[in-house]
Amino acid sequence: AIAARTEAGAGGAASPMNADTPVSPEQKTSALLRQIVGEFPRKTIAVGEFVAHFRRRSFGALFILLAVVGLVPGLSFFAGIAMIVPAIQMTFGYRAPALPGFLQRQKVPLARFAAVISDAITWIERLEAYVRPRWSFMYAFPIPNLVGLAVLGLAFVIMLPLPLSNLPPAIALIGVSLGLLERDGLMILIGLVVTGGALAIGAIMAILAVDTVLPALVAYLS
Repeated sequence: AIAARTEAGAGGAASPMNADTPVSPEQKTSALLRQIVGEFPRKTIAVGEFVAHFRRRSFGALFILLAVVGLVPGLSFFAGIAMIVPAIQMTFGYRAPALPGFLQRQKVPLARFAAVISDAITWIERLEAYVRPRWSFMYAFPIPNLVGLAVLGLAFVIMLPLPLSNLPPAIALIGVSLGLLERDGLMILIGLVVTGGALAIGAIMAILAVDTVLPALVAYLS
């Protein structure tokens, strides 16, 4: 069955999706992010190492990382590309992202990573005031699979080469990711609602862009 699929995660060990629990009950996502940035022993951090710090929260960790990267001008397309594989895996019931080795080994300078994520941590801390474990039914099949499908849709929207098209999907993905990380089913639901809006906005922007560019392209070619 899809819901029962076992798959090794980025850290090399399988973990059940419905056991996507915090590393410690008191440690919030923002605190763990600050710990990674402040205490990591080297000047670079690999994607696999970052995800492994979150252990069983690795889907949420990977998505929140990509959401933050997706907010950076010029990087949103690559963030969207990187979302596709883990989103498909979650859709098909993988219990943790099984990242290709080359992607796990990709390294980011820690100083640059800290600069990108520092502002995001501030917003995450504000959201955490309202986030707590609840609505556990949101972790039962098929909800996690639908979350993966929603993230796949966000991946395509965030890749659109249009002004500010990356903002709504990145915000939606942060909400969904925070719900996954903190086991807050209500936050996941809110993130999915925002996802619906982000997908609608992306579709409208894409249609308007095609309606504007296509006639000009036809006129140019003719």
